[in-house]
Amino acid sequence: MKYVAIFHANLNYAYLVPERYEFVIRSSYELILDTMREQFPDTKFVFEASGYTLDQIAEFAPDVLEKLKAAIASGQCEFMGSPYAHPMLPNFPQEDGVWSIRFSNETYERLLGVRPRSFWNPECGWRSFVPWQVLATGYSNLLGDFEAYSRSLGPDGRPLRPEIYEVEHSEDVAFYRFGFTYDLPGHERAIHFPFDNLHGVGKGRLRTFLRTDRVAQFGVRFFMGMEGYTLDRYLGLIRKYSQQQPGEPEGTLIIFADDAEYVGTNGWFRLKYQNKPDNVFEHTPDSRDKLIALIGECRRLGEFVTFDEACNSLPPLDEVLTFDDDSAWHGGRASTWADTPMARLLRPWQDLVREKLCHLEPQMDETRRRLAWFHLTCSYNSDGQWPPTLPDAPHIVHPFNYGYCFRNLLKAEQLVGGVDRGTLATDPVATLEEVLRPQQELVLRKADELEQSGDADLTACARTARTLIEASREVSTVSDSGATVLYPTEYRTRAESLVEARRLVGGVLIEKVDTDFGQE
Repeated sequence: MKYVAIFHANLNYAYLVPERYEFVIRSSYELILDTMREQFPDTKFVFEASGYTLDQIAEFAPDVLEKLKAAIASGQCEFMGSPYAHPMLPNFPQEDGVWSIRFSNETYERLLGVRPRSFWNPECGWRSFVPWQVLATGYSNLLGDFEAYSRSLGPDGRPLRPEIYEVEHSEDVAFYRFGFTYDLPGHERAIHFPFDNLHGVGKGRLRTFLRTDRVAQFGVRFFMGMEGYTLDRYLGLIRKYSQQQPGEPEGTLIIFADDAEYVGTNGWFRLKYQNKPDNVFEHTPDSRDKLIALIGECRRLGEFVTFDEACNSLPPLDEVLTFDDDSAWHGGRASTWADTPMARLLRPWQDLVREKLCHLEPQMDETRRRLAWFHLTCSYNSDGQWPPTLPDAPHIVHPFNYGYCFRNLLKAEQLVGGVDRGTLATDPVATLEEVLRPQQELVLRKADELEQSGDADLTACARTARTLIEASREVSTVSDSGATVLYPTEYRTRAESLVEARRLVGGVLIEKVDTDFGQE
């Protein structure tokens, strides 16, 4: 069996602020590049970054950009592309996604001197036009998600994999859904060989290779040191899914295809799994040793290849590949990203700006037209509207990430000469309450408990927290303005008051997370 490791670098990450960009670039991206060059110079790997991420690497750590270029030039690293500002492609018009991918391609040519052949589709979000976006922008290979495929229906309305669909498909909308209740055989061909016949696209136009969370997500938990997620168990999974039927040609398995930030930092992991929203993108000192151990042990099992080689050097599978519209990786749905409070607030304004841009396009000079499309599509950044605020997971959006979307949308509006925001039915006050109130209530309950403790210091903290919550709930300046959009300063002031109040009461339980991985 051959192996592929894909490191997905994304500085447009939720809760990652520019002050931490260089830290993440050096702690994670540089660590990966240095380790692979120094420890495994003959081992191939894949590094993916959006145009935005690459631009930030060039600004904050140009020497790391040079290391990436050297790895690509040597043939050790395949560079994989993605849309410029990490939008969820299924949630916006087809043309807009094409613009975003083209902006990334231009960045790759400018900074790397290459045009990638392989494409990383953010969150593996799917709609029938996604492969056409990929083809229209010059790509030959596409990363897909096995779990999304195996829980989808075919063109005839029947499950593609009925034995898996029966036990793993669910109509319930979930943040993420792992729960691998089907014991997938180790010789599963759909994770060993590429598909070259996408439904609606035709045969031989776009090679698609599938990652599986059964392996890749275990890798994230291994790097994060989650209890029970050891190297031995990780290698056990890799060995299991390296099995092949007698007489079958040697296949390939993707052992890691997830956020590069989890190799070197804790990314978003502490927030998601340990209810520590203030402990994100911190250094993880054992990451280098874990990377060396993982790659070293896998090299004993087989050779590493690039994603392009996996797609084009192996015999493709015969069956037609399709995914349900609205599917995404981790058992989620693309529409979840479109239905967060911030997404619902921004989308009508985005549509208004887009409508005027399309109307004015024939009359606009090329520079202004391209800038308008650039800023509009940057406002589609998924993490600027993420995570959703749910009853069982009352997260809040980080002010910087929301501000990134807002500022880009405002620039796009200015470039088209303004729009009539008075026609918008959006209510920023309602959005503030929807995003902040659930966590405000949790903080107030915690403050009540502390005030009854009898401890003078705890009581003082609780009272200060209560004052801050009252300040975060004061929305008169927003309501009195009559604005139909939420200005970043108005959101930041209230969100930061809530965060400080949360800190003063010692934190609150934001989300109960099921850490059961299912079949391993």
